[in-house]
Amino acid sequence: PLAVKVKSITNNNHNQQVTVTMTTHPEEKPPSSKEKYSEGTNFVEAGIEANTALFTLIILAPFLSLLFAFLTSPEMESQYPGMATSPVTMATHCWRDMKTCGSNVWDAGVSVTPNGEAMRFIGGFTGVALLLERMLPGSIEYGPETATGHIPAYVDNGLRHCIVFTLLFITGSNFGANFYDFGIFYDTFTGSVAFLNIFGMIFCAGLTMKGLYYPSTQDCGSSGSIFKDYLWGTELYPRIFGIDLKRFVN
Repeated sequence: PLAVKVKSITNNNHNQQVTVTMTTHPEEKPPSSKEKYSEGTNFVEAGIEANTALFTLIILAPFLSLLFAFLTSPEMESQYPGMATSPVTMATHCWRDMKTCGSNVWDAGVSVTPNGEAMRFIGGFTGVALLLERMLPGSIEYGPETATGHIPAYVDNGLRHCIVFTLLFITGSNFGANFYDFGIFYDTFTGSVAFLNIFGMIFCAGLTMKGLYYPSTQDCGSSGSIFKDYLWGTELYPRIFGIDLKRFVN
């Protein structure tokens, strides 16, 4: 910025002379992320173009989750006996024949697919969680105020939710009403991971469109790139039918 000083001088002939003096001042440095955080700024600086490691993880995470699910499955033990519990042995075999190893890793990952039992389990799990979220009492708490002035409110019933859900799960298992085996998490793990991957991608696409066209608050908008919008989000506090989706999913 420039500071302008104007000086006016009048002589005897009533002619006016104007002297203009301009001085420069160094531009103020923008506040650091730490300073913004201390002031209550609610947005995270940077994005996928400034954090390549996180961007890479986001892209690879779906396949890696399928691969790790396979490593814990009975199929892993039957096809590659003993390797799941011996990473050194697994690494040695891969080093000897990296082409075959890469092919096997790919085949293992894509072999993990959704199934009906896993989808029923996830549906029941989510349904019970939603009922408890809406029904359990708790005090009203508030989050930090956003840049647009929005103050998120939520019911502080998380601890009650954990206790009640755990008791319901045990009661419904073979230790109680025998609706399902207590090890259903393990039995449906690979199919559940595959289903959640597919559902998550579709769900995020819906949230992207919602933030652009039907936002719940003014803390929304596009980055100018639909690809970045999909990965990074277009809305800070999305809500559907009064449900805080960020809190519920967490």
